[in-house]
Amino acid sequence: MKNFLFYISLLCLLPSAGYGQINFSAYADYGLEIINTPQDLDFNQVGPIIADGSTYSLDVHEGNYSLVEIIGVKYLDIYVDVSAEDLTGNNTGETIDFTLNAAYSNQLGDLKNPASVSLKYINVANNAFNIRVPVLERQSQPPNPPPTPPTKATDLDPKSDYSNPLYETFYLYLYGDIVVPNGTAADTYTGTVTITISYD
Repeated sequence: MKNFLFYISLLCLLPSAGYGQINFSAYADYGLEIINTPQDLDFNQVGPIIADGSTYSLDVHEGNYSLVEIIGVKYLDIYVDVSAEDLTGNNTGETIDFTLNAAYSNQLGDLKNPASVSLKYINVANNAFNIRVPVLERQSQPPNPPPTPPTKATDLDPKSDYSNPLYETFYLYLYGDIVVPNGTAADTYTGTVTITISYD
């Protein structure tokens, strides 16, 4: 029996502004931040991990997930782009297949407890997805009119002003499965999930 340590590190990137084009839907002056440090996905939570072809799953409904909290202007849509790689042994270089799963919630409520809200599951293909969603669900209403130009109220740092009614938190839940092939060498296996957020 071989035991393994598995985790996935999350790398959070914000895109840089584009140059040489006019884009009337870009809201560069509005605050948009990932406000927490997402936890690693640690498959030892469901272990011990044995190299016998078994599948090991982290499930959002069992509390085994990484929560990404994104704060932004509540009446704007955001783009969330996520990609994940397979796990690679730090010493052996062997790989283990990782299948990313994801869900989100943009409703008011105790969103740190997925059982208390209705999650929206994301279709993940080839360990990647790109979604456009409102920061706060519109409750079956059409989108608001275009926002007013940025002001002092919109350029506040969302990390330091949670009481600002302009901002709301969007919750992204990441979890998934690994399949450990028979005879995989004992090692620490790691991978990276990259998250990019923007208004456009």
